[in-house]
Amino acid sequence: MYPLKYCLSLLVNVCLAQQPTSSDDDFFDPQVDPIASTIEGRLRLAVSEDVLVRSVVVKFPKVGAVEKVDRQKIEGYWWLTLESRHSDDIEQSVFLAVRLKPDDNGNYFEDSFWTACIGEGCGGCDFKYQLDGCFCRFDRPGEPGTPGACYQATSDERLMTKVSIKR
Repeated sequence: MYPLKYCLSLLVNVCLAQQPTSSDDDFFDPQVDPIASTIEGRLRLAVSEDVLVRSVVVKFPKVGAVEKVDRQKIEGYWWLTLESRHSDDIEQSVFLAVRLKPDDNGNYFEDSFWTACIGEGCGGCDFKYQLDGCFCRFDRPGEPGTPGACYQATSDERLMTKVSIKR
């Protein structure tokens, strides 16, 4: 009887080990909780925009007031993107992209690579691989015909951090 108990116990432990791990229900942990999931062929956010923004702002406070959270396909990878104002001044903008990595179940998690485009005299930074990275979408505010500038910063360290789901 002992070997049967042992085998059943081992089988249960193996099955439990294959279940996706999830953090505490009151927290979003980008190490174990998906950021997005594929649902009916479309990539959908699995967490509220508010939670994602707070998870980024802890380590990257310069992101400022986020105006748009989206998903974009860049260089064959899905990325979580945030567009924001660096300050109250329209001339400061930030475009932040966090690369996502898929699992076998259609869930996407934070990868350890991110890039930021930080504007100087630019009301809207963007990122296009074909344009060698960051660029300013608009002329310098108040100075038509004068291009603004966006500077690129990249890192291979995780950006997002564990945060409470509740505000």
